[in-house]
Amino acid sequence: MLCILSTSNNPNYNLAAEEYLFKNKSEDVFFSYTNTPSVVVGKHQNALAEINPTYIRENNIKVIRRLSGGGAVYHDLGNLNFSFHQTVNDTAKISFKSFNEPIVEVLKSMGVPAQISPRNDIFVNDFKVSGHAEHVFRNRILSHGTLLFNSERENLSKALKNQSGTYSGKAIQSVRSKVANIIEFLQEEMSLEEFTLKIANHILQLSADNKFYSLTQKDNEAIHKLVQEKYSTWEWNFGYSPKYRFEKSIKIDSKDFAIRLLVEKGRISEVIISGNLLNQSQKKAVHQLILNSPHEFESIAKLLSEPHLQIPSRIIDCFF
Repeated sequence: MLCILSTSNNPNYNLAAEEYLFKNKSEDVFFSYTNTPSVVVGKHQNALAEINPTYIRENNIKVIRRLSGGGAVYHDLGNLNFSFHQTVNDTAKISFKSFNEPIVEVLKSMGVPAQISPRNDIFVNDFKVSGHAEHVFRNRILSHGTLLFNSERENLSKALKNQSGTYSGKAIQSVRSKVANIIEFLQEEMSLEEFTLKIANHILQLSADNKFYSLTQKDNEAIHKLVQEKYSTWEWNFGYSPKYRFEKSIKIDSKDFAIRLLVEKGRISEVIISGNLLNQSQKKAVHQLILNSPHEFESIAKLLSEPHLQIPSRIIDCFF
């Protein structure tokens, strides 16, 4: 097994590296990384429905879609992410629980009473410290998860808490759990770097064939290409969301405004506007401007900010 510790904190790079290693290496791989503040959504989720769009925008938090399914998670520099990549003969016979067992062994060796849940997440005293997801590609298995070591839990809550309108559709919704940081259960102080190396060294000791591996120039060139073509694009991170409907209403100075949207492949395909805040001419202009545009703040803000429209700025927030 190749043991790879990323030297980057860029979430776009690390998610791309994970896919590259999974699809292009024949060897088994253990890969770990830490990201700057970001929200990582599951492949089949509606990204906008999982986040607090105002908080995300105001705090410059990236939103990135990953390769696997499951729910949305918050990453920051106190959160260690890990993944196991394995080539197998029969993917149907794989127990995903087995991938989390080495992590639990390390935690227990540190005096942390960790257990694997039926959903293959890791809990300590009824608090979730690690979420899990998986992906299968041909005869390759990807099992990955988060480890809340010393994450900013308040930021986690704010970034993932959607206080916006109503979303409906077939997208997978996240299951919220009570969470805690691993550092809260440690008997002795430890840095994230020390924790990362402790896990890596444990992985190395599992087999004489396991060894550290550094990404080559060829590896990095392919990863950066994947960053540019996929993991930094709106089309993947937001546009890939399943078809959904969005509804929201607001009141400004005793007048009402309500919007109903149908969004397909991230673009607005149907618009219904009601309320007495805008006159008929303004409603028609809004309808024409946003139809077929991306359901994305910057795009809609730019379209509705033309001075001649005289659209109240607060209306823009009604679209999210």
